[in-house]
Order: sequence, then C-alpha cells, then structure tokens
Amino acid sequence: MKQFLDAYGRSRTASPSVRVFAGVADTPRTPAPTWWNHPVTIMFVAVIGAALSFTTPALPALSGLLVAISGVALASLAEIDRGRWSASRARAVEESVWIADQCGYRVDTAGGALRWRNDDRSMVARLGHRGGGWDLLLLDIEAPALGSDR
Repeated sequence: MKQFLDAYGRSRTASPSVRVFAGVADTPRTPAPTWWNHPVTIMFVAVIGAALSFTTPALPALSGLLVAISGVALASLAEIDRGRWSASRARAVEESVWIADQCGYRVDTAGGALRWRNDDRSMVARLGHRGGGWDLLLLDIEAPALGSDR
C-alpha cells in the first residue's frame, strides 16, 4: 500500500504514484476549461437563445440582438480564459521540472509530455490541478517510447 494524493486528499490504496509534489504552481481563479465553458458551446447556446428571443412575440426584437452580443462577449472571455489556463500549465511544467530537480528527480518534457527518469527507464509524470494549484505526480509507469528515445 502506498499513500498518494487523489481528488479528496491523501488515500491509502494501491497506486502507481511514486511521489506527489503538491502546489508546484497556481491555477487561474476561473473554472477549468471543460465542455460547458468552451467558446463554441457558449456561441451555440447564444445563437439558439438569440433566435428564440427574436422569434418570441412577447419580447422586443432587440432582445435577440442583445443575447447574440452577450454570447459573443462571453465566448471571447471564455477564449481568453482558455489561454490563461494554457499559460498557467506551461508555467507549471517549468516549475515542476525545477522543483523535481531540486529534490533529485530528473524530470523533462519530450513531445509535450512530462517524463521522469528512473535509472535507465523513462517513467510517466503528470500534472493535475486541485484546490487552486497544479500538482506534479511521478508515476511508476513506463512512458511510451517517443521518436527521440529510439
């Protein structure tokens, strides 16, 4: 049995994790990008809402235009938020490599994926976000071979 950090805190169950570095970098305060706050989803809902409010006789015709403009504004904000999360993850990758190096682990990025070296083997490393910060997980799972490994 190993102790590892999951979505609810520390658990004592079988896990492939070797080491967890909690809070290596901060996450944005906005919700993480998912299907419901994707710009395309927001625009789809805004277009349907604008069409319905435009065709509803009880509402003024300008209400459809206002819903459409609001949808464009919300989709733009969602796109900016996705950029913030992407930049936050890139900073977390850099911080993870540095923090793991300070603790004696050799972590690097190859092909956009995090990996750490255990003797001569390349192992999987992952970034996860929980509680306002990025966590680095070093897993006891062999990483798939990339073009640079061959």
